[in-house]
Amino acid sequence: MQSSKGQSPGPDWVSIGRASELLGVNPATLRQWTSLGKVHAYRTPGGHRRFSSTEIANLSEAGSLQFDRVANDVIAQLRQRYHAVAHSVIKRDSSLADLSDEARERFHELGDALLQHLSDYLTAALPGDRRRGLAEARTIGLRYGQSCSASGLDTAGAVDAYLLFRRPFLDVLSAAMGTHPEHRKELSRIMRDAERFMDEVLASVANASEGSAHVGSGGQTA
Repeated sequence: MQSSKGQSPGPDWVSIGRASELLGVNPATLRQWTSLGKVHAYRTPGGHRRFSSTEIANLSEAGSLQFDRVANDVIAQLRQRYHAVAHSVIKRDSSLADLSDEARERFHELGDALLQHLSDYLTAALPGDRRRGLAEARTIGLRYGQSCSASGLDTAGAVDAYLLFRRPFLDVLSAAMGTHPEHRKELSRIMRDAERFMDEVLASVANASEGSAHVGSGGQTA
């Protein structure tokens, strides 16, 4: 929502920090909602965003923003959980313990990318955005499977490695459903959508690994 040139926002307008506080989200999320048109903003001559406190109050009651708020909270927990277990999983699993530093870094980067695309998919408002989200899931799975093959893991090893990293994601969702029954509706939808996204990744991991194995076998036969 843009005011006319030279017009200043009235007392009803608040800073991005205050608007984020009222909505219970971080400023980055509010900027994303503004870009998507979910929230309107006035830009001061200095380029700062200002938000209508009345609109913010109304939006805080809206179901779609309630879902986005819960989804972003879950993703934040997933990031913390992922980074906490990633190193211990690699050290504990014999098939992953011998990975090179380069391979480990590659897998960590893929994990971060997966989380970002999962976040975008869960909060996507349009069908086209959701389809693109699933396409990104397949791309991540393809890269993951190829990285596993390059690291010497066969198809079974690649799938097992992916499942080791998938488990914390679903554990966080299950725990959230138990500790926040008031958000059961939103969390049930997040669980359903996250499982679909993860299944797309898993299928691509297996397909990519099998494809690499066949190529390798063909090369040896020749």
